[in-house]
Amino acid sequence: MCPLYPVRLVLMYGTGLVCVWFMGLGSVVNAATEAATLKVRLYVNNSSVTYLDVKEGGEKQVTFHLDDLPPNTVGDILILDENEDNLDHLGIEPDRIPLPPAHSDEAGTRSFTIIGKFLGFTKIKFMINTIHDQNLVSEPVEVRVQRGERVLDKIFIHVVIGLVVLAYINMGCAIELKVIKQTLLRPVAPVIGLLSQYLFMPLASYAIGYGLFYETPEMWLGLFLTGCSPGGGGSNMWTYLLGGSLDLSVTMTFISTVASFAALPLWVFSLATSIYQGGYFKELPYKNIAMLVIGLVLPLSIGLLIKWRCKRAALFMKRLLKPISILFIIFMMTFGVYANLYIFSFFDWKVAVAGMLLPWLGFVFGGLASVLCRRSLEESIAISIETGVQQTGLSIGILKVALRKYAPLGDVTMVIPVAVATMTPIPLTIAYIIKRIRDCRRQHNTYEIDEENVRENAEISLSSTAAIQNDSNNCNNSAKK
Repeated sequence: MCPLYPVRLVLMYGTGLVCVWFMGLGSVVNAATEAATLKVRLYVNNSSVTYLDVKEGGEKQVTFHLDDLPPNTVGDILILDENEDNLDHLGIEPDRIPLPPAHSDEAGTRSFTIIGKFLGFTKIKFMINTIHDQNLVSEPVEVRVQRGERVLDKIFIHVVIGLVVLAYINMGCAIELKVIKQTLLRPVAPVIGLLSQYLFMPLASYAIGYGLFYETPEMWLGLFLTGCSPGGGGSNMWTYLLGGSLDLSVTMTFISTVASFAALPLWVFSLATSIYQGGYFKELPYKNIAMLVIGLVLPLSIGLLIKWRCKRAALFMKRLLKPISILFIIFMMTFGVYANLYIFSFFDWKVAVAGMLLPWLGFVFGGLASVLCRRSLEESIAISIETGVQQTGLSIGILKVALRKYAPLGDVTMVIPVAVATMTPIPLTIAYIIKRIRDCRRQHNTYEIDEENVRENAEISLSSTAAIQNDSNNCNNSAKK
């Protein structure tokens, strides 16, 4: 009955034909794509490989063979570097290779050299542009550029170890065993620091990582392991410079380092596996933790021995503690940054925010917790600094052990601990500058008050002398009369 009945049939059949046509076209495109895919086999030292790895500054020769080339394929083989972070990780020589003749005994077999320039991950593809303008492209091959050994890194590590040992010997000359003993007998302050260190910091690092690095679990893992690390690093030096309790700071560093034998594995096995399941945490670097304990106790014991046997030498070394601490901090903020300058190539706003939030929140939480528990100003300063300053070297060691099968993933992930170590001194440096300005003003005001007191005393003494002189003159005149 509908006047458009024939038109409706035409439209229905036309729509069906269009759908069938598109389906056929898609199959043709897929077939063309399959036909346009290069099949490549890679060999390194006559061994077949599925990925390539090379160290920074190193070279590696790679042989490849092209399988199932279309007949009469003519053109050059292009080797393309395709990275996602816009960093120059790899060098390829040559990156254009003439295709051998089809009748050759080694048809499709050629070699090239890869040169490691900058650590990280990249991919290479093989492409042939034929005379018919048809691109034959291979599947991407992963290339891992691992960090090479540098003399600068060795110099940096040895100088840091020397400065830390010297600083802890001087700390041994400055601390009081009686104060440490009293602190351990009434361990309120150490307990506050320990809870802040191993409850707040791991949970805060997990939450920050969830918010910033949910799509990059490697970075999230690096931040979480940094939050689980014990206090240390330059915490004792910063506590001394900012007028905190050095005895309490050293005590908390020792306690948190020893407690990390139990606390660190507990957090790692409970939450770290939910962040990054590709890492293996069966081999935690307990040897490194033990070395931290030895590196703390041994130089402190030497300083205490010097204080016991030679008090003059101990007093002299105690005076050197502040300049050595300042030298250590300046060295870390200058040469340390320069030695790890490559890390800043991976910096983005998320890494910078994470590096600031973790230690700065630790300072705030430790300070508030100690104030709420009515601790003294010196103890509050020590607890705050000890909570916020992390032993980033330990977290870097754990990352390298856990991700060593995925190198250089551990070296790339260590950008987070380095970012935390870089951002940590910023508020502490500002606080030290403010403290120095206040101390200078206080000394200036004290000097002016002392000068006024000297003047007043001098005037009083002069007036008293004049009065005594007048009295003596009057007495002499009376005697003459």
